[in-house]
Amino acid sequence: MSSVPGQTVLVTGATGFLGRRVVRRLAETGTPVRALVRPGAPEDVLAACLEGISTARVEIAPASFGDDDALRRAVDGAAVILHVAASKSGSAASQVANTVVGSERLFRAAIDAGRPRVVLVSSFGVIGSAQAPRLSTIDESTPMDPHPEWRDAYSFTKHRQETLAWSYFRDLGLPLVVVRPAPIFGPGQPLLVARVGLSAFGWFLHLGGGNTVPLTYVDNCADAVVQAGVAPGIEGEIFCVVDDDLPTSRQVLKLYRRRVGGIRVLPVPFMVLRRLAAINAWYSRRTHNHLPPVFTPYKVDTMWKPQRYSNAKAKSRLGWTPRVPMHEALDRTIAAVGRPS
Repeated sequence: MSSVPGQTVLVTGATGFLGRRVVRRLAETGTPVRALVRPGAPEDVLAACLEGISTARVEIAPASFGDDDALRRAVDGAAVILHVAASKSGSAASQVANTVVGSERLFRAAIDAGRPRVVLVSSFGVIGSAQAPRLSTIDESTPMDPHPEWRDAYSFTKHRQETLAWSYFRDLGLPLVVVRPAPIFGPGQPLLVARVGLSAFGWFLHLGGGNTVPLTYVDNCADAVVQAGVAPGIEGEIFCVVDDDLPTSRQVLKLYRRRVGGIRVLPVPFMVLRRLAAINAWYSRRTHNHLPPVFTPYKVDTMWKPQRYSNAKAKSRLGWTPRVPMHEALDRTIAAVGRPS
């Protein structure tokens, strides 16, 4: 794996599910790492993920996105910023405040510090898959979603964050690379992601049918983020990160039931789900949103319309390939169900 010899890489969100793996991967290569953590976090906050690796070149930088001075100190001297941090819970307003406003402060600090490369970890949730034809290939050429407000709060927030980043690239010359991971999974995270189905009333509603599920194992995703920091000549580019040998929704559910069990499953075919979504949306309008729509045809098309997914650009331009095969990644995740990450 390439590295940035002697130059510091700043990682935001360093204590998160993906951020911890990014810090570990950089430390494994001997790259000087500055890990941005919330002020007041324990000094050994990253100790578990760095077990067995020399931490001599890992620096903990306490800073919040609301403290401009601390943020400038964290950014100062960094050759690359891997921006992994994002809020994943709360209302759309709170997520925007934490993720988008915080990102703008980071981008400003990067401009003031001499414009190091910024790798923004975005999301598959910004991609306009609802408009893409059935069974088309989702990749970097697929336009961004024209109606992120019709999706969930997290996708809306990441859309706003990436749109802001591109404005800094165009208007202020921020060297930007965008990585859009598929849903990230691994030990300590749910394997039954929303693209497989949802739990409701003691049942698991299997909504994905036989669809291919876009997934990326956390260690593979971390590799791609690190490579996006060092690959030459890729400023202004987008990379979709999705693993090889993707399983179908049915295969994921079958594996989970065989190895973990304990769930009752109700399959809901796509056309039935879409009809139910249309009724739900109609009834919500009739009641003036007294009953908010849980499903809408737009959300159904976004999440459960059958599609294909490509990682060809990440392989060819980043020199990336999934280090952990899908079968092994699924085994590791299933084995860790019920155990902390």
